[in-house]
Amino acid sequence: MKILIFTASFPPPSAGGSIEYIFNIVSNLPRGSVVVHTSNADPLKARELDKSFPQRIIRNSFIIHVQEALKRRFLVRKLASLLQYILWPVVGLWLIIRERPDIIHIGEHNFAGVAARLAQRLLGIPYIFYTYAEEIPILSKRRLHNKIFLAILRRANIVITVSEYTRELLIQIGVSAARIIKILPAVSRNKRFVATSEQVETIRRKYNLVNHKVLLTVGALEERKGHSAVIRALPDLKETFPDLKYIVVGTGPREKELKQEVEETGLSRQVIFTGRTDDIELSCLYEICDIFIMPHRQIETTLDTEGCPTVFLEASAHGKPVIGGNAGGVADAILDKRTGLIIDGKDARNVQIAISQLLQNPDWASALGRAGREYVSHLTPESNAGKVLELSRALIDKK
Repeated sequence: MKILIFTASFPPPSAGGSIEYIFNIVSNLPRGSVVVHTSNADPLKARELDKSFPQRIIRNSFIIHVQEALKRRFLVRKLASLLQYILWPVVGLWLIIRERPDIIHIGEHNFAGVAARLAQRLLGIPYIFYTYAEEIPILSKRRLHNKIFLAILRRANIVITVSEYTRELLIQIGVSAARIIKILPAVSRNKRFVATSEQVETIRRKYNLVNHKVLLTVGALEERKGHSAVIRALPDLKETFPDLKYIVVGTGPREKELKQEVEETGLSRQVIFTGRTDDIELSCLYEICDIFIMPHRQIETTLDTEGCPTVFLEASAHGKPVIGGNAGGVADAILDKRTGLIIDGKDARNVQIAISQLLQNPDWASALGRAGREYVSHLTPESNAGKVLELSRALIDKK
């Protein structure tokens, strides 16, 4: 069996839920069974990755990596997008003819889907389409994108999605429920990694966390993640828990604004911005924290939200209680009052109450953490790859 996957969600860079989702699946499919067509956003790191990767990777610089698009200036971004819209269907169709895949995978909404649809219609090659969350409501507001997106999506042989929330969205826009397969994100081995006690203590001292209660958020510094709600809750929490510290891992467009908010509220000693961390340091921070919190929400103006936030599953894999906002596909990432708490992430008072409840009831918090670890124990890259392989083989056998 030969799979050809078109995706802009592939490392490097590796930050982002959709990137890790696709990478975990592709890297655990049978060696040599996949050809990946993707971006070349970081050529040096790409060459290093490609040398040891178990699948063949074809990279083109006209493909815009999902993490790089918004870093470009408006005019440059528009011109680059236009070039991608023109070239990817053409190059994609040429690759299909050259590689002769048994099945095609579309890693996210991208214009190589046009080539996949043509190959399905003219050559009888089936294709699988992957969806997450934010692209579904956002693209519904853009007329040209929406027509192309829906045409490709509705004709996919199978649509893989990450949560019940996104499954319902897909049904609402006309995708047959029978063709939608929910596969929750996996927690990769490097995110399950348990650091040594020496490594943990090194990071605890690095951020001056000895004898402190610790809250942790991991993710891009964007409005939908809800960092500001935690910061607004901290002054009152500090009255009851004077030793409380808040660790923020990640970078993003709101970094300057969030740091300014911390300064203005006099929380410079309580809030620590780490920037991006490597997997070892992140594992240590998961081990150190008392509560993992990300009070995410849907942004009303853009409809941007979370499909199934992988960071909750990662924290659960480390046995930590989690707190999340009641938006997007959170119900698949947090089992409310079983592995954590689901709250109104826009309300700082609700954030404060939830944190207080867990800090004041450590036995309950520990029980939530243990249940979370059990819940995610089966969410492995190998398991997800096995499901995708089985789906692909079934479609090929029907040809």
